[in-house]
Amino acid sequence: MNQYNTIGFHPGNSRIHQLNATVKLLFLLVVSISAMVTYDTRYLILISASSILLVKYAHIEWKQVRFVVKFILFFTILNIIAVYIFDPEYGVKIYNQRTELVNGIGRFTLTSQELFYLFNLILKYISTVPLALIFLFTTNPSHFAASLNQLGVNYKISYAVSLALRYIPDIQETYFNISQAQQARGYDNSKKAKFTSLLKVSNALCYL
Repeated sequence: MNQYNTIGFHPGNSRIHQLNATVKLLFLLVVSISAMVTYDTRYLILISASSILLVKYAHIEWKQVRFVVKFILFFTILNIIAVYIFDPEYGVKIYNQRTELVNGIGRFTLTSQELFYLFNLILKYISTVPLALIFLFTTNPSHFAASLNQLGVNYKISYAVSLALRYIPDIQETYFNISQAQQARGYDNSKKAKFTSLLKVSNALCYL
């Protein structure tokens, strides 16, 4: 497996790579928390645009993050649907206004306030996910452990987190190699394979 396509630290010469790990961690925490607690759309749009630009500035290419972005996108869509199903009027409660756009069935009406709230929720993901990817791809796990320790986290915990991050690419590479071996033995685990076939292969991979 090409190491370039694994999720984890990738050495580079960008300014973001050269930044102190503690600075990057603090920036990630401050911006992420501020994005999560605010509903100021202007601020969220600014952070979202800045996060995407920083990904480009860190020389992170699409093929490096394609899988994880698609994975997060899938669960973001599920989350948006779940938020609407559980409380279709939550946006109305936040903005104290109600402009009905579609009169649905029962309590499932669609208001402009709910759409605006869901839009802000999407912006929150766009604001934070790229920053997390930047930190993951540009921070050496050893430096990350040191930054956690500087912030007062117990060294053993910091070291354990560092080891976990360090072995993420190794786990991916092992999984890919086993998957390739399964294909060589006649098991099809490509996107064109049937779901039952993929399930059997996945089960075999888990045991290996």
